Amino acid sequence: MQTSAAIRSRRNLFAAGIFLAIALAFGWESMNYPMGSPLRMGPGFIPLVLAVLLAVLGIVIGVGALRQHETIEPSPIPWKGMALVVLALVIFGEFGATLGLVPVVFVGTAIVALASARNTILSALAIAASMSALCWLVFKVGLGITLPTFGPLFS
Repeated sequence: MQTSAAIRSRRNLFAAGIFLAIALAFGWESMNYPMGSPLRMGPGFIPLVLAVLLAVLGIVIGVGALRQHETIEPSPIPWKGMALVVLALVIFGEFGATLGLVPVVFVGTAIVALASARNTILSALAIAASMSALCWLVFKVGLGITLPTFGPLFS
């Protein structure tokens, strides 16, 4: 019979493996683009740095899973949370250009915030408003992305 700690360690090892696989794929793909230098970054620089950081995180999680000795009861799978996160991603991908940056971030963040049982509707709306303002500031003002602030649906 397996102990609860063995189940938990296996989950963490599986998560570490997923992180490492994604990091390897993104790192490999980033090699197809010019790296540049830290002062003049090319299009492959940031994906490679993020891939390395994800790989380090995967290694840390994997080592922690191998060292884990505590007994923890496995928790049920949060189907509601997973469904709401997937729904938010689909809405973002499907309606980003139609709604625009601020509304799609607001809707997506509100849906994801409601995935947690600890958030109320009011706190989810506050989180969504904060994230929308932050994304507008970073991506529109700071980086000047081409996604409209408010899409054609609002004009």
